Formats: sequence, structure tokens, C-alpha cells
Amino acid sequence: MRAPLFLALAALPTLAAADPLVDTITPNNTLTEAPSAWLGDTPHLVMMGTTVGHTFDVQIMDLDMAEIHEIEVKREYLLTDTDYAPYQEWDFGIKIVLDGMDKSIEGKLTHADFNDLEALPASFNIQSAEEYPEGDLIFTEFEYEWEAEGISVNEELAEWSGTATMNLDGSFKADTPNGDGMIGGYINAVRGGDTIVISFTLPVTEFEVED
Repeated sequence: MRAPLFLALAALPTLAAADPLVDTITPNNTLTEAPSAWLGDTPHLVMMGTTVGHTFDVQIMDLDMAEIHEIEVKREYLLTDTDYAPYQEWDFGIKIVLDGMDKSIEGKLTHADFNDLEALPASFNIQSAEEYPEGDLIFTEFEYEWEAEGISVNEELAEWSGTATMNLDGSFKADTPNGDGMIGGYINAVRGGDTIVISFTLPVTEFEVED
């Protein structure tokens, strides 16, 4: 196992200066700093940091909050010539309305085969050289999109480094692909001057087997 990287936790924005075209901040937030580890198995989605000049302070502790339009969580597998499909990807995304603006935010974690891990929780170092690395390496992306007042924001950000953990998965070591249960994990990533910290425990809504 590689030595974990030391990462500064994401600084929180000043709410008075928040611009919804630039900043994504949920109401009634209670955390004053980004979490330093997974927040546990109670359903939640927390995303804090700054990427390409856009600040995120998303603290969703109630998945039924009125602002949420949709939560999409998918497991992805690789089609092979055998009965076994390597389990390679977690995708999670949310569509939310904040300050009257529709916003879509997505993240993912990918690995050569999650089922090759010995047990959960599992710790990883984030790298960007391979999309489906082996061992204790993992790949991540962070995406977001919104449009208002003639301004369009659409970012798909890779090339991260940092650490991640895979803490909870109802399909870990399962014999066949499935799209139910829960997944939970933690990402603490840096990309140049960008930082993003994510803790999540979310219900899986679908699965996909890709060729």
C-alpha cells in the first residue's frame, strides 16, 4: 500500500459573496469544514471545494429535500466472453435546483475490478494515468453543468491525485451484476489549484454492462 497523500481540506465559501452562476451552495448547511473521512452509512451527499473557479458547498443530509430533482447512481461492469463481468465503475450524480437554477453534478470512481479487492473498506491513491488501474490505485472524474442568463458552465475534470476510500457496497463480491442496494465512499482530490472533497452514501438506481 502506498503512503497516503496529505491533502488540505477544502475551504468553505463566504456565503454573503456567493453567486449562483459561479457557486453551488445548498441551504441550511451545518458543516463548517470539509469532512476528513467518510461520514458513515446514513444516506448523504457532501461535496466541498473549488474547481476552475467554481465553489461547491453541497451538504445533502436528506435525499428527499425539495430541491433535488433526481439522484442517479450506477454500477458498471465489463462484458466478457465468460460468465464473469469485471466490476469496474461507480457513477453517481444529482440534478438539483438552487436559486432557481437547474444544476447537474456527477462524480465517478473506476478500477480494474472492485471484486478483486480483499475486503471493504478499501483505501486507494487517485491517479490519472489509467482509467481502470489495478491494486490500490483508482481513477476519478468530477463533472458539472448549468446554464442561466446566457452563461453556460460545463466542466468534465480528470487528472486528479489524492486519496479515496470505498466503504460500503451491497454488491461487493456478488456473483452477477445488479443495480440495487447502497454504495458509500470518500474522495479527497487535488488538481493543480483545484480541490474537491466528497463523502457519499447513496442508493444504487441501475447497472450497466459495457462491451
